[in-house]
Amino acid sequence: MATTLPKAVKVSMGANLLQIEFDNGQTRYMRTHYMDHYVSGWSPSKGKGKRLNLLITPAWEWLGSNARIESDGTVVLFEKDTYTPAELWENSKERIDLVSGVN
Repeated sequence: MATTLPKAVKVSMGANLLQIEFDNGQTRYMRTHYMDHYVSGWSPSKGKGKRLNLLITPAWEWLGSNARIESDGTVVLFEKDTYTPAELWENSKERIDLVSGVN
């Protein structure tokens, strides 16, 4: 039997972190793809193929709620950066400090 994943109903972005509100009432947090690749680039094990981002200082963006949410729960940022419902649910955390990179 297939598990039904919660769908995003509202997404806000600040400083390359996403705040996602799901239809089950939970609010969770996740790094954008850009920031995830930047942080992973510093890791010897996770950085393969991502170190090009280290040549550029990260640009902290504060764009508010400009995300588009498709009917299936997919979130699209900047018309090309796509986050699937499974990715949003499985890669997000309940607390922002778990994705901020400070711990």
